Amino acid sequence: MPDCTFEQFEVYAVDVAMSTGDGRAKPGALRTTVFKRNVETNYRLKMKASRYVLSEVDKKFPTLPFTLRHFQDEKQAKMGIQECMTHGLVTPYPSLHEKTGEHVAHFKCTVLLLPSGTSRVTGLDLPTYFVSKTQPDDETAKVLTELAEIAAKKAKKKAAKKKKKKTSS
Repeated sequence: MPDCTFEQFEVYAVDVAMSTGDGRAKPGALRTTVFKRNVETNYRLKMKASRYVLSEVDKKFPTLPFTLRHFQDEKQAKMGIQECMTHGLVTPYPSLHEKTGEHVAHFKCTVLLLPSGTSRVTGLDLPTYFVSKTQPDDETAKVLTELAEIAAKKAKKKAAKKKKKKTSS
């Protein structure tokens, strides 16, 4: 995996999944009912049910995931979604399963990287067993503080350059 640098004034979606098993979740036997529209893809659909599904999705869920339960005529939606999937108009979110007896935990949140520190803006609080009771020793804390200050200075310089470039053009 390539190196990644985090900078101030960036926003990230953090998606953490853990398993007591081998971590290879596989699509299960359950039918997929959650989809997301691929807005970059266009295709002239043949079936009336498919056109109904696509028009409803474009009106109500143009960029967000949706479930077939949101449609008034769920039977028609089940029929129409197939052609939409075949031509890449929607992306399915299949139900993933781990081996029987294994446990899976999935946590999502959105974080902001600000000069005052990292701020979590969405997501539930983590259970207490994820909280670390250990604190870094004084020497490690000092090094971490110095690194944070250096990164903050670099970010300020970069922001100043961007601002200067914008005002000059």
